[in-house]
Amino acid sequence: MDYDTNTITVREGKKMMVSCVFESDETIHKSDLLWKQPNGNNIDGETNPSLFAIVLNERGSKHRKTSLHFSSVHTRDTGLYTCSGRTAGGETFEKTVKLVVLPSIEWNDKDTVKGALLGEPITVDCGVKSKSGADPMIQMTNGNGEPLDEEIWTIAGNEATIDSLKKEHAELAVSCITIEMHQEGNNEEFPVVDRKDVNVEVYTLPEFASDESVQYTVIDSHVRDAVVYCNVTHSFPPVRHYTFYHGDEEIKLNDKFNIFVNVGLIQGAHLKIHNVNENDLGTYKCEANNIKAKSIHTVHLREANAPAEPKVTLVEAKRHSIIWRVDSIDQEPDLPVNAVEIRHLRAATAEASGVADEDISDSYWKSHSIFMQRNIKSDGIYEINGLRHGHEYVWRFRQINEAGFGDSVVLRAKTLDDNYLEMTDSATYTTIPLTIATLLVIRLFV
Repeated sequence: MDYDTNTITVREGKKMMVSCVFESDETIHKSDLLWKQPNGNNIDGETNPSLFAIVLNERGSKHRKTSLHFSSVHTRDTGLYTCSGRTAGGETFEKTVKLVVLPSIEWNDKDTVKGALLGEPITVDCGVKSKSGADPMIQMTNGNGEPLDEEIWTIAGNEATIDSLKKEHAELAVSCITIEMHQEGNNEEFPVVDRKDVNVEVYTLPEFASDESVQYTVIDSHVRDAVVYCNVTHSFPPVRHYTFYHGDEEIKLNDKFNIFVNVGLIQGAHLKIHNVNENDLGTYKCEANNIKAKSIHTVHLREANAPAEPKVTLVEAKRHSIIWRVDSIDQEPDLPVNAVEIRHLRAATAEASGVADEDISDSYWKSHSIFMQRNIKSDGIYEINGLRHGHEYVWRFRQINEAGFGDSVVLRAKTLDDNYLEMTDSATYTTIPLTIATLLVIRLFV
């Protein structure tokens, strides 16, 4: 903007806005403040979507302001634009600006992102093709406006090259700056500056914690789902597609096989095998594809024994909770126990199943019980809250290792009721017999 001559010089294709403020204490109607085109026609806010004016009150001063918007200026827009304001008394004030639209420049490489795989070279081309025929001066800087680090970049003419990309180069950026001298009429030349920022991306192969892994499943009379994990530790861009193979055969999705992809910051996927059997054991391959590169992770799915049934002890029954102790009796397990599954349902709900507690099906437990899975604790103590006072519950406990769940222990236990609490408050000596009575109603099914 040349304020001496009210001249605005802009490059073709740019967005632009010019504001005209009517600085007066007198309030004028918005229809009395407008922009006029070089041909004298008024510019409104509806006729032309690429050239329009909006009248608002300026923030702070509350003066009327009209803003002239160009969605994309063209060389045909060159000319004089007049802002006209009329007072309530009919006095008119005008301000004219001259718009000069220069031909657009064409970058040799229009990309604003340059990427390559780790270890490969990358070149940023800052050269331009000017339609005016002038030979612009070109500068290359980093994102902070400083000269490029010559220990990283090799500069030749208008090109900057990194011979071998490293992960730390992913934060680099190159600013391509062109400076072209322009003269308007008999006035002095002035520089017209154009800039393009190019960000560097370093693409990597999908990486895993190891090339191969061993995973386990249990095969028995239960209907079990085995899971084959394919966890990606690093990949850029993120992995978008996972393909699983059993041996050399690609796995197709159906009622038996399904693939689930992680959503969020943690990359990975897993293959779920429904009703796993001996034929499903063996070697699986997971192909992770991030569009730029692919990697393979090999998983050997093997059979392992399920955890043994746990030893469960009632520690204390309270009004709204019960404290249990769950211990493992397996001294030399195939795989370490890492969690305990605890389910409970009200006794009346269990009896509605029509079978004995230990014969309640998995599907009935899943649809009617409250489920929780806790990590193994060194003391084996688990307090289950949120129970109703004076109610009897049926409980199921089973331990879990990497391969799956083990045999379950089913038993009953009852929370304390208000009568017990009142008796405890009035006669402390009755506590021990009542506690024993509570323990006597516990039934253990193995």
